[in-house]
Amino acid sequence: MSRKEKFAKKPKKKLWTRILVGFVLVLFGGFVGSHFYFQNHFKFTKINDVDVSGLTVAQATKKLNTSHIDEDGNYLVVRDSKINVNSKDVKKLFKHRSSMSAMTSAKLSAKSDVTNKQLNYRLKTLLPKFENRVDQINTGRKQTIDSKVILKNGKIVVQAGQQGSTLDKAKMVKDFKKQAKSSLLISVKMTKDAYVKPNSTQIAKQKKQLANILDNTVTLNTYNKTYKFVAKRWVANGYPTANGTYKFDSTKIKNWVAKFANKVDTLGKSVWITTHQGKRVRVHAGGTYGWKVNQSALTKNIMKNLGRSHSVTMNLKHYAVGTGYGVKGSGKTYVAIDLQRLHEYVYKNGKLMANIPIMSGTLTGGNRTPQGAFYIMYKQRHATLRGRNSDGSKYASPVSYWEPLTNSGVGMHDSPWQPASVYGNPSARAQYHSHGCLNNPPSRMGEVWKNTHTLEPVFIYY
Repeated sequence: MSRKEKFAKKPKKKLWTRILVGFVLVLFGGFVGSHFYFQNHFKFTKINDVDVSGLTVAQATKKLNTSHIDEDGNYLVVRDSKINVNSKDVKKLFKHRSSMSAMTSAKLSAKSDVTNKQLNYRLKTLLPKFENRVDQINTGRKQTIDSKVILKNGKIVVQAGQQGSTLDKAKMVKDFKKQAKSSLLISVKMTKDAYVKPNSTQIAKQKKQLANILDNTVTLNTYNKTYKFVAKRWVANGYPTANGTYKFDSTKIKNWVAKFANKVDTLGKSVWITTHQGKRVRVHAGGTYGWKVNQSALTKNIMKNLGRSHSVTMNLKHYAVGTGYGVKGSGKTYVAIDLQRLHEYVYKNGKLMANIPIMSGTLTGGNRTPQGAFYIMYKQRHATLRGRNSDGSKYASPVSYWEPLTNSGVGMHDSPWQPASVYGNPSARAQYHSHGCLNNPPSRMGEVWKNTHTLEPVFIYY
């Protein structure tokens, strides 16, 4: 290499060195400058989707409180919900941002304490408007119908749905309520209804759930017998409800309950009893004693329990209305009153405890003693019976024992005002009858009181 070539290269090396040093100084200067600049200004930052890059805390606060976020097709912005951001909250975000690299872009969220008044306004005034807005949007959209598992003619069938474009109102309302508590501006993402496909895991779970339900058993215990209902034998058609349970056709169960009730009900039906003379007599229907099945309640609860995933035992007594549940006919403890002979027979556990001559009301007219099956509503000592005589005058009759049978005031009691000769004397009834009650001799009414109890049946016949 010649001396000329050797010395010609030296200036080029110095030039590159100078350029490199200069570049480093520029970078260093820029770094130092940006460091001091970003001590008072936001780095590349968005707060609540508003770009505040290069702004001071005061400038960023002002921009956040004056900016409008436009809907871009992905969000529903509730503009009337806007609450001004506090500069102290923006300053906290600034301090947080200053600890991060200047080369990154940060998305921050400014929140504030929502007052009770503001929250109430959002939930009471703005939420109904928001819900109406979602409904209006959905009006023009194709409805999403989920696939579902149904029971059709006794078989488990998957009913295919269809994917639509409607918004998931429930999910969006939930998001609205969450934002209402803290967000400066409520902006809800437009979420579409999810579509459940026929081959999804959710459908597979529904099929398994329905199969388990169909194997479920409901046991009904009654006063003398037990009935078992296996779901798959009693339901043929059904569909899932919104809460995940199944609604089945109740026709078959309803018909069974009606037939069963007609067989066991006693309320409002005539009763056959054996008189003290050994004669079978029919006591008129229409009294207050007896019980019946609450058919609608029993049907409803059998169906409800058939829809469960586990077996359930029910007791018929919880669905019985009236008195004398489980008793057929007269039973063994009752009072029998023969209006023809004017005698009262008190039975306890099948044994005759008292045979008492009485006086009754008339057989017809306003002072008539009603016939039928009744029960002792309650028992009272030392009562005063009040009412009106046939001529319209009032009466107030003190008695030592009072056992009412009807709401109209007919009952069994002692009657110290009656002559002793009228008891058990049908021929005296025209003159000495009661106002409908069963008058007992004062000396004998204590026997009735001692051997009877509340809710005990009283059969009145002629």
